[in-house]
Amino acid sequence: MQIGIDFGTTHTSAAFYDGQRIHSIPLDAQNANPGLLRSMIYITRQQKCYLGLDAVCTFLQQDTGRPVVYQKKVVGTIENTVAQQYKQPGEPDGPITIVYDVIIEEDTGAQGRLLQSIKTGLRTDSYKGTNIFGRYYTIQELIALLLTRVRTRAEAYLQTEVRQVTLGRPVQFSGDALADQRAEQRLREAATLAGFEQITFVAEPVAAASFYLNGIDKPETVLIFDFGGGTLDLTLLQVNEQGEHTILATHGVLVGGDDLDSALMRSRIARHFGTEAAMDFSYNQHLIPFPEDLADLLNHWQTIPILSQPQHLEVLQRAKRYSPEADKFAALIALVTRNHGFALFEQIEQNKRALSAQPQAPINMQVDDIHLALTVTRPQFNLAIGEALAEARQGVRATLALAGIAPSKVDAVVTTGGSSVIPIFQQMLTYECPAARLVPLDTFSGVDNGLAIRAHAHESALF
Repeated sequence: MQIGIDFGTTHTSAAFYDGQRIHSIPLDAQNANPGLLRSMIYITRQQKCYLGLDAVCTFLQQDTGRPVVYQKKVVGTIENTVAQQYKQPGEPDGPITIVYDVIIEEDTGAQGRLLQSIKTGLRTDSYKGTNIFGRYYTIQELIALLLTRVRTRAEAYLQTEVRQVTLGRPVQFSGDALADQRAEQRLREAATLAGFEQITFVAEPVAAASFYLNGIDKPETVLIFDFGGGTLDLTLLQVNEQGEHTILATHGVLVGGDDLDSALMRSRIARHFGTEAAMDFSYNQHLIPFPEDLADLLNHWQTIPILSQPQHLEVLQRAKRYSPEADKFAALIALVTRNHGFALFEQIEQNKRALSAQPQAPINMQVDDIHLALTVTRPQFNLAIGEALAEARQGVRATLALAGIAPSKVDAVVTTGGSSVIPIFQQMLTYECPAARLVPLDTFSGVDNGLAIRAHAHESALF
């Protein structure tokens, strides 16, 4: 029994193909779409683990609105032995050993730790894992928590043991070939920890192509545009009269839906928390602007609490006292000291989705000193994500160039992934491939359905 799993930056899904019909495997009964498991983990101080929507709800209940309190904590000592350059009378000869404490600042008010976008950690070999309330988790162990949920739910649904998996992977985890291989190996190790014994990898856009081609019986040149939360993956392929396909080119762009959320925060929302306000006046009455390094911490909800560390909070409290726009800094202090960052980014995510269907959408947060009420229009959103749009356009052009195919020769552009439904990206695809028809697959199931088909083909080949 072999299933397909699409372990995504935002969601994880799985499917089984019996040769006639694709079965979506229910992974999260709390979700509006039970076939989708949000790729999120919440681990409490007692090492209790919550997954998916349960992780989100538990974090919002236990950790949102609470005080963020950083305290210094000694986590060990370091010995540093150095050569002795100068010696005073009476001092011993030889090297000097200096022993000093390693001190970190820890949020002692946290009831648990929420982890999101874990898949992106595979990109860099420097990220090995993380310490959560005294227990160290490797990235393989964290991913295995999610993949174990998938395997056990698949076994319950299919009423049989599941030890074989066809697992999706980006075209590129990293632009560096060695880093890319290491990332795949770590994902393989995570799948092994989750109880899978036979593991096959298929590039995610190739899987989406398999799903699309399952119903195609005529020659075509097809571009697959798979735009998820962490990466944009592209594949160009040709289908012959017998329905056989040849992959002409694959290409990966390290941009995803999370980057769009950050761009919207930076462009439209951060200003309501003082990033464009004067913090004070200097002695010669020049305005003192908001520091760029602090503004950058607002681009991701995970880094927002860093602003509540004493050295940063002192700067914000001074701005609240002396800025002509003190209310914005009061809102910022509430955001960072009451742990509202994740809730704010949930609003941003909902706003982004709404703008795919309507010309404008609100963002509202009325809590503590935060009185945020604004409307984002689609043109404003398009302007905010202009850099990501340019990267996606260049990715399409690079894929066509690698294959040596003219844009006018593309017959169909197949889109999948949550970010692929954004109208400005669809308009870009229509412009770049003017003769092609746009074929949207199921936003979140196009890849796992294709992986299920590939899993069935692999299983059939074994027998």
